[in-house]
Amino acid sequence: MRNLLLILAIALFSTVYGQESTDTLTYVKTEIIVPEGCSAKSKYEVMECNGFSAQWLYLKQEMIDQGVDKQLFSQLEQQFQYSKKSNLKFKSQNQGFEGYQYKMKNGTTRILGLGKVDSQSLILNLGFEDMPKRNGDLSEFEKNFIELEK
Repeated sequence: MRNLLLILAIALFSTVYGQESTDTLTYVKTEIIVPEGCSAKSKYEVMECNGFSAQWLYLKQEMIDQGVDKQLFSQLEQQFQYSKKSNLKFKSQNQGFEGYQYKMKNGTTRILGLGKVDSQSLILNLGFEDMPKRNGDLSEFEKNFIELEK
C-alpha cells in the first residue's frame, strides 16, 4: 500500500494533467492568473515563467502519517544534480512551510517544501533561475507561492 501511494504520488507530480496550456492555476482554493509570456502545463504546474517554475502535489494526512512526504522528497532529491543543500523555512499563502533549498550544479536553485495551505497539505516544488535574496526580489506572481523568512 505504501509503495503504491508513493508510485501514484510521483506519477501525479511528474505527469501533466492535460497537454493543453492554461491561463489560470488552481493553488488549493486560490485561482492564479498566469502572466503573459509564461507557460502553464496544467492547473497545477507552471514550468516557464521568467526563470521561475512551480509544481505542487496535494497530500492526505494519512500519506504524511505514513511518511510518503519524506519518500517523495528523497525520490525527487535523487533526480537533482545539486552542489549544496540547506534547510529552509518559508511561507506560502501566509502559511508556514519547511523544506530544503538546493543549489544546482547548473547555477539554478530548487526549493522543496512541505506545508499546509487552507488546511490542505502539499509538497511545493519551486525552481528559480536566480534565487531571490529577499521578498522584494520576488515578482507578484512568485509571491503567490513563496514568501521568504526575514
